Amino acid sequence: MRQRDGWGLAVVAAAVAGFVAYRHVYLEPRVWGALCTAAAPPAACVPRAGLIWLQHYYLLGVGSLAAGVWGFAYWGRFGAQLAAVVLGVAAIENYNATWGAIGAALGVWGWVRREGWGKASSANKCVGTPTKMPRQTKA
Repeated sequence: MRQRDGWGLAVVAAAVAGFVAYRHVYLEPRVWGALCTAAAPPAACVPRAGLIWLQHYYLLGVGSLAAGVWGFAYWGRFGAQLAAVVLGVAAIENYNATWGAIGAALGVWGWVRREGWGKASSANKCVGTPTKMPRQTKA
């Protein structure tokens, strides 16, 4: 595992913690719905409204899917794969799991494939398997 992978995992963990905390504080309590419909809503209602809009139109999940396809199918950069995972987690946390889970999975798959985890050798061959199959003898 590279240092970049450690930073990527830290970004994903921080994003998950941030999404869960924001949802717990600003989206779930019913009191915020009443406060945000007031004549002079607090400043916290602007990002809340934006997140609800993104959730309503499935844009977090679609963004995750787009980044996941770019990161997986087209050998995108690490940033696209990381964005797919972060947006996918945000989409799942905000009930857009249909698209978000697929995008996050593609991001993780592209991330693992890009780093070469699970490769047996640079020639993409399994270690320990013979190049020629042994001749079978009749019993």
